[in-house]
Amino acid sequence: MSTHIWPLTPGQTFIVAPRTSDLPGIELNDNEIIETLTLPQANVLIMLAPARVLVYQYKPLALIAAHERTASSVTEFGRNKSMASSIIFDKPIDGLMTAKDSNQLSNLKGKTVFYVITEGNFLLTFQILRNTSYATVFKDYGIPVLDLARHSENMEELFDNTIDDDTLTVFDRNKSSRVIQNGYAITKEKRFLQFLVSNNEVENEMPIKKAELRLKVILKFDSNILDILAFKKFSDDKDGRFEENLLMLFPHGLQILSLKDFKLQGSSTIKIKNGFKICTCNDKLIVVSEDKINKSQAINIINFKELTCQEFLLNNNSTLITCLEYSNRILLVFHNKIKYFNIKTKKSDYEWDAPFPIKLCKKLESNLLLLISEHNALHFVTPFGNSLFSTDYDDDSSKSSSFEYVNFAFMDKTLVTVCKDGSFQVWNFWEEIKDSCFNFRSPRPYLFSNNFNDIMFYTSLGEAPLNHDSFPITKLPTRTPNNHVSLTKVNGNMKLLAVHISNKNLLLIQNMETNAWISFSDLIIIDMYWLGNNYLVCQIKGDDGSISIECARIPLQKPSNIEFSEYIIWRYDVPESMANCRIFVNTLYRYKLLKVKSKETEINEKQQLEKFYKTAEVVLVSPKETIIFDVISNITISGLNIVRSFYKYATIKLPSELRSDSINWVTNYKDGLLIFSDSTMTKVTPIGENNWQHVELLQQVERVLDVIKDEIFIMQGKKLLIYKLDDLWEDKQALLTINVEENLYPVSVSPEYAVTNSLHCVFNDNFSKLVVGHEIYLDKLILAKMNEGTPLETITDDYHSLKHYKFALEKILSFKILKDDDLQEILQLIKLCHSTPEQSSKNPHHDFLEIISNCLRKIETKYWNMLFNSLKMTPRDLLALCLESKEAQILGVLLIVFLNYDEVDLLNDLRLENREQKETIHEEDQEDKFAPPLTGSSDNLNDEELMLRVLRVLVTNAASETDPNKASESWDMCFQLVRLLKELDKQNHTRLVQTAIEMFQLS
Repeated sequence: MSTHIWPLTPGQTFIVAPRTSDLPGIELNDNEIIETLTLPQANVLIMLAPARVLVYQYKPLALIAAHERTASSVTEFGRNKSMASSIIFDKPIDGLMTAKDSNQLSNLKGKTVFYVITEGNFLLTFQILRNTSYATVFKDYGIPVLDLARHSENMEELFDNTIDDDTLTVFDRNKSSRVIQNGYAITKEKRFLQFLVSNNEVENEMPIKKAELRLKVILKFDSNILDILAFKKFSDDKDGRFEENLLMLFPHGLQILSLKDFKLQGSSTIKIKNGFKICTCNDKLIVVSEDKINKSQAINIINFKELTCQEFLLNNNSTLITCLEYSNRILLVFHNKIKYFNIKTKKSDYEWDAPFPIKLCKKLESNLLLLISEHNALHFVTPFGNSLFSTDYDDDSSKSSSFEYVNFAFMDKTLVTVCKDGSFQVWNFWEEIKDSCFNFRSPRPYLFSNNFNDIMFYTSLGEAPLNHDSFPITKLPTRTPNNHVSLTKVNGNMKLLAVHISNKNLLLIQNMETNAWISFSDLIIIDMYWLGNNYLVCQIKGDDGSISIECARIPLQKPSNIEFSEYIIWRYDVPESMANCRIFVNTLYRYKLLKVKSKETEINEKQQLEKFYKTAEVVLVSPKETIIFDVISNITISGLNIVRSFYKYATIKLPSELRSDSINWVTNYKDGLLIFSDSTMTKVTPIGENNWQHVELLQQVERVLDVIKDEIFIMQGKKLLIYKLDDLWEDKQALLTINVEENLYPVSVSPEYAVTNSLHCVFNDNFSKLVVGHEIYLDKLILAKMNEGTPLETITDDYHSLKHYKFALEKILSFKILKDDDLQEILQLIKLCHSTPEQSSKNPHHDFLEIISNCLRKIETKYWNMLFNSLKMTPRDLLALCLESKEAQILGVLLIVFLNYDEVDLLNDLRLENREQKETIHEEDQEDKFAPPLTGSSDNLNDEELMLRVLRVLVTNAASETDPNKASESWDMCFQLVRLLKELDKQNHTRLVQTAIEMFQLS
């Protein structure tokens, strides 16, 4: 599942430093940046120029080393073309890396290696020497390069053994004074070390540490280097040393090179034609090849044991730009589209067209795609093609940016975009805080964090979401900037916030009403979730490396000097065989009454009356087995859940096809499990006593947006699906499918208002702001129910209580009028509004009149006949019904509607030109309350009386109105009606205006 990011501010622009030496006889722009590369484990950013390598410390950004090639080097080896770092696989790769080796290499310290490929097919091997490791970078800078909670070693000892005093000192060349001492900047005004000054700003700095850049060895190849994948692996000599290994893609195939002390130890080749790029996906190594003549591609899955490959041909009739990996899929990026090849099914299963020509595409560490268009606009896109935001804020998308982007690098909420002219931009971002569990009783909030100790969230809880567009920001109670906020959770009623700073083993809990903070130190928390409103379930690693699941009851009041252990009400020690388990906590909506059998023979009366319910669940998932704990609670009169115990309900062995480390969400449903994993919704059900089977329900699932009551909201591709949980379990059709608009990605839902809430970034060169967009989907839901043949009475019962129900009916009515569809069914549904209990004691026609009047106000006059014919009413009848119901406000709306259109048509209708039709309608429907007959000796007299009655109602309403604004609007309606009466007097030679004056003089 991808993690969203949003710009905090527009990027700040900088320029790379010029060369310190010339290149005689060679014409090149050595300020041009060709490529960028991040080395998170060393806190390093590398920029590659045609004849030099620039090494920056990434956080904070500062140039710390450079290598400038000489003119003879450029002449002999060629200019720099591209580069690649030596990586450590974080997952096992079939034939290359075992799970054990991957875990042991994660704490690698010392030399960092990367390779520069030249135009002459030479490989320049560089080393960066820094006295850092994954652990020290994580602890000192808060960069999430190491998951300490899951590491098998004692991290405190590791930190103690890697104390780093190797910090940078920089001198001013002109004044011979120090600019940076021991990694900290010296205050220029005072000319002495800032870190010695008693100043709060000191806490907001991180040290700049020096690095040594070495050109270790140059490797020569006779063939054209198409791509390279370098990785570290333990030596085959089993001496505990790790060595460099290279996968080199040449025109003749894939070559595997084993190095020892950077000297070739072994080589093997796998024949592959037209190689393009090396990828890893689903524990497999993949080579994508392309026949540029026929514009066809192939996916080659490598078998290292037999040195063969399995080829799958694709005919896309387009030229590749690049290839990426995401969730068991290889993404093939073309100029105007992206296609997805599923490694499991060995088929293409998804594609989407880009609304702009793609120049560059890379995957960020959050699994988002960053695409750069040929017009140099940045587009941040989810893995299945949903646009979050772009810098293409101009209406003219063909207008080019002033920056000519060639590459970018992203790490720890910071983006660096580089340009061809040597300039680069640094962007700070908000990053979404992941949450993989749900409280079925309330909407899930959408949380962000940045690198400045801010946590921001959006929630629709507590009030109408259409009136709730603010983003509250919580500031962490710490001045240090090197905090890695690994976990942030908000409880169900939005009163308690729990934050875990993993590189400091610190748990912070805030009462969001009083802004009081509680802190608990020395807690290594792997994961945590709120259970309801007051219970925090944590997966904790102890000092001895053991894993436990603990539930703490957190009070709203701020305690004093209490250890976290004193809040614990339940603890489960995870067996060593399940040490790598993951936890999922769901607070359920429906309480399940339990029958509890007591072991005691005598039970007092109070215990007999006490009832126990299943109110939540805790699910432990591991490669070995899955354990489900039922949370047993009492329910108080006020509805408060008091947790009494945790009951081990079931133990399940998941099918081997479901990898526990790829599960994003799981819940116990009916007799099995509902699982979201690897972009797929799956149900697991029992077969026999100890066997389980799985059935895939949905593919291309981007995320489960929320689960509220018995409804689940799923982002699939570019659509939002709304399911009843039972319908999803039975593999039925979705209740509703909503297309997602560009740059309006839904982040939360409000089912009680039938509203989706989306984020939109208002962006330009000087400004960036997040705003909330809302879409009411109730009309789509009602229309879908009508198309399914659901009884209209059932639709009324189910949805009439929702706030936007009348607006939804109005929208459906307008839509059907414009589509020239039959209106009888929707009009009947509108008429059913008055049959609800809320309207029983009020005017039964109010909702009907309001919906019809608003519809008339919004559609063109050419559509009026269709509506009135379907209603079997005229404008005159509609006004009469308003008078009968004393609906002054609706009367005013109708008058404004009629007066703003062609007055001649209205006057003709009021004179009852089509008398025969009307008399027929009145005869047939004289009992119909929606078309009351207006009989009398003179139709003109009736019309005059109707107009005067309307005027009386409007004047009475205006005179009694206490709100000045509403009174002004009411009087304005009166004056418009007087204008109409004057026009009637002129055409009919009547004296309506004079009669009205006399009427009010007598009253």
